[in-house]
Amino acid sequence: MLTHSFRHLPGIGQAREQKLWANGIHCWENALNCKGPCPCRLTDAARDVLAESPDRLADGDASWFAQKLPRDESWRLCSHFAHRTAYVDIETTGGPGPVNITTIALFDGKRVRTYVQGRDLDRFCDDIREFPLVVTFNGRCFDAPILQRDLKVALPAAHVDLRFLLKSVGVSGGLKACEQRLGMHREELDGLDGYFAVLLWQEYETRGDEQALETLLAYNAADVLSMPVLLEYAYAAKLEQTPFTHLPRIRATRTANPHQAHPGVIKRIRKRFGIRFLPKMTSG
Repeated sequence: MLTHSFRHLPGIGQAREQKLWANGIHCWENALNCKGPCPCRLTDAARDVLAESPDRLADGDASWFAQKLPRDESWRLCSHFAHRTAYVDIETTGGPGPVNITTIALFDGKRVRTYVQGRDLDRFCDDIREFPLVVTFNGRCFDAPILQRDLKVALPAAHVDLRFLLKSVGVSGGLKACEQRLGMHREELDGLDGYFAVLLWQEYETRGDEQALETLLAYNAADVLSMPVLLEYAYAAKLEQTPFTHLPRIRATRTANPHQAHPGVIKRIRKRFGIRFLPKMTSG
């Protein structure tokens, strides 16, 4: 979809792009080859950016496009950078008081990497630099600011936030609610949310319970493993809003969770805190 896009050009808004498409200018090459008087002729500034676009794409410079595209059109980057995408989610301590990172999960489309406070959180700072594109759920509002504050690391400028992308195609709510809307289930982790993740960390931190930590890592990993499926749905829905419904879709990779939830730990914490219906949290 990116090579059919003109929203990264100066002076090109939604209506102008649709006019280009309607006049048969469907890709960068069409626009660059448009000569003579034309109702959708580009300005010199727009043509300069367009002429640079193929080289930037060949160089894998996702951040260049991200800085020029409207934020709500960042999904278009996925057509060329899906194979170099990091799906990222953090878990944190609960309030009141300072909220700090407890674990991080990163899925690169093949395997899940997890990071734990007091062990190897800093390793995430090096690993995230491998990726030109990041996908999160509510990460612009929640994950990115906390990562910047706690680890002094910025997520890539090319950032697709699924919370807002899904909402634009009619799927709203938290991450778990969106999963349920699409018929997704988490087996032993069904019904757990960010509040329970806080309790799992407290169980590990106060009791040294490695099974509680493993359950937390399984929960964190489940968040990033669901994101490619949600992105697949949202990307297809966005394509349906364009003239390019024939373009290839993004296909989510189904990968097994490398961490194991322990039902005994979940049952024990539920019983201790009298939890039946879990309160909603913003962290996902």
